[in-house]
Amino acid sequence: MIMERPTNQYQNSGPVILVILYLMMAVPVALSGSGSFDKVGTTAAQFLKLGVGARALGMGGSFVALADDGTAPYWNPAGLTNLSGVNTVFNHNEWVLDITHEFMGLSVPIGRNGVAGFSVTALTMGKKEVTTVREPGGTGLYYSVMDLAAGLSYARKLSDRLSYGLTLKYIRLAAYNEVAQTMALDIGSLLRTDFYGLSIGMALTNFGGDLRYEGRDLIEKADIDDEIIGNYPSDVMLQTEPWPLPLLIRIGVSVDIVGPGQAVLTSSSNRLTVTIDGEHPNDAPEHVNVGAEWSWREIVFLRGGYRLNYDEEAMTFGGGVRLSLGALGTTTVNYAVKPLGPFGNTSQMSVEFQF
Repeated sequence: MIMERPTNQYQNSGPVILVILYLMMAVPVALSGSGSFDKVGTTAAQFLKLGVGARALGMGGSFVALADDGTAPYWNPAGLTNLSGVNTVFNHNEWVLDITHEFMGLSVPIGRNGVAGFSVTALTMGKKEVTTVREPGGTGLYYSVMDLAAGLSYARKLSDRLSYGLTLKYIRLAAYNEVAQTMALDIGSLLRTDFYGLSIGMALTNFGGDLRYEGRDLIEKADIDDEIIGNYPSDVMLQTEPWPLPLLIRIGVSVDIVGPGQAVLTSSSNRLTVTIDGEHPNDAPEHVNVGAEWSWREIVFLRGGYRLNYDEEAMTFGGGVRLSLGALGTTTVNYAVKPLGPFGNTSQMSVEFQF
């Protein structure tokens, strides 16, 4: 008897590995986020919860099941398998109170089914003058704050319908002379079906260690034994508490209502994609994000989204245009606006190159 060897030795073991990893990480996250009391303000590195990419934000941040551009390492690393060729993306976010939020991503195909990626996210603000109790008007010194996350991603197709992705991140918070740093892991999966182009995505992000600030400004002078008269004060280090990361589970679906191929309504020049995401954070109530993208010949794009169960966020809007670079590929420019209550509108702009 002659038995054929499977064409892909990972097709059988891959889904099992994904299920085991999700259970190992998602169950503790769900338990830590359960309870009737509000856990807002109980995690550090809140910049990790700010969405990236004008396309995704224009769709209300509902992107885990779509994730087919250069921002996939943030939303769902498995989405990197949707890219072809070398892809780079640059995103600038004008956030509130003169705070800027930047993202840069690069992805490169590896072999037939693999894609490797590198991404950097940074939250920065202008220099501020140092003030103290004795010098409330300023000391003449200035400090800066920068939150940084750098990640290495790998995604692979287990079959023509199922993909998985992993991102290993280094996270660093710096405020004046104090620094907190740790490592974290993101894991995602993406299932494509033949039911009207329906895709199902799931991602767990920011699974890692705690953050604790350390630095020279925490060194103080103290008398370690006040029963001894005349002894010299000793250097002591002020103790800071560890803070967990903002873990987040995202589950979403994406379907083509209008478009070519398997869409509900067939059209050769127009496409209308609808997405819905559910989010379960460990430090806030659950959220639901709904988004839509209309495209004309994959050249002009209009987007809209609605975010449920947020304090100050609701509608989002956006648009974009894709231009051909000839033999070099294409470039896409996207813009999005997200109202933020009393802080006014925040805006994002992304530029993506597909070589």
